[in-house]
Amino acid sequence: MRRKIPVFKVYVQPGASYEQLNDIPNIKEAVIGEVVSAVKEAVKYKKSNIELFDVADSDFYIQLNKDKFKSSLELALEYFIEKEKYDKCIECRDLIKKL
Repeated sequence: MRRKIPVFKVYVQPGASYEQLNDIPNIKEAVIGEVVSAVKEAVKYKKSNIELFDVADSDFYIQLNKDKFKSSLELALEYFIEKEKYDKCIECRDLIKKL
């Protein structure tokens, strides 16, 4: 079964920058989790790019091209090591090897 592309809907306070979203733990974890899921699907179906999120109330998707798969998984691996989520570390390592 193919993964359902989640809708990304975030409200930012006036004057705040989107870079500040990275400091919100729930958003960071959701994005990293979707990167792993999406790359996993891309490897399985031999895709050259993936849609991470459907941007709410628009016709746009946040996409990731194949040339960014490895570096994105490496960042996810670092995150999961920090959080001591070793099953996710193994999943990232195995996906990196398949690229």
